Amino acid sequence: MLWLATPLRDWIDVARIVALLRRFGDSPVAPLVMMAGYLVGGLILFPVTVLIAVTVIAFGPALGPVYALAGCMLSATMLFEIGHMLPATALQGRWGKRLHRLRVRLGRFGIASMAIARIVPAGPFSVLCFVAGLARVRRRAYLLGTALGMLPGIAINALFIDRILAAIRHPSATTVVMAAAAVAFGVTVLLLLRRRFARSRINGRNLQ
Repeated sequence: MLWLATPLRDWIDVARIVALLRRFGDSPVAPLVMMAGYLVGGLILFPVTVLIAVTVIAFGPALGPVYALAGCMLSATMLFEIGHMLPATALQGRWGKRLHRLRVRLGRFGIASMAIARIVPAGPFSVLCFVAGLARVRRRAYLLGTALGMLPGIAINALFIDRILAAIRHPSATTVVMAAAAVAFGVTVLLLLRRRFARSRINGRNLQ
């Protein structure tokens, strides 16, 4: 009903949204607002992939990934410290057993394993951050592993979004093929990274 009876259909337009986000990105306070968005988004379990996409669109394929990684690390650090301040028995009840299993898994993680948990998520971004703090994962392993695990996804997202927007702005066989190639490239890289990190763990070369 909203779509048919209100101007909503005029606002939910890719070109319009992209233009609004680009204007937002030109504001001198935009980086601070975006960082605040990551903090609030982390607390309410807002999908981090959406925040990354918004950041890349607003600030472009060069600065966008930099701000996205900074926002992810800021949110990840905040949630980790919140979890770290709580006693290990803080979460009981309905979700106690599931969180306990995840906490045990994360508690054994080093840098490479933490990166795998980001590349192939064992749970939502915010939940992993919080439980890692609760599990007393070492800060160095947590922060480096999180950065290493998030970076490929952010870079691939930036490439994918840039090609998708190019296909929308200038639809042609070439731009569509390039967008599809970006998707295929991203999936291949993530699979190779997953296999590489998993092999390191099996061989006992997991970084601590």
